[in-house]
Amino acid sequence: MNKSQPKPYPMRLEPELKQWIAEKAREGDRSINAEINRQLRKAKESEEQQKIKE
Repeated sequence: MNKSQPKPYPMRLEPELKQWIAEKAREGDRSINAEINRQLRKAKESEEQQKIKE
C-alpha cells in the first residue's frame, strides 16, 4: 500500500444507512467511500460553523 493512502477502515452500517448512502453515491456518481467522506466532511463543517456561532 502506498504511504499516501490511508489504511482501510472497516465500517459496519445499519442496513437503512447503507441503503441511503448507496443511493446518495449513485445520485452523485461517486463511490460509497467517497460519499461517506463527503457526508462526514459536511457534518464536520456544519459542527464547526455551529461552534463559531456560539
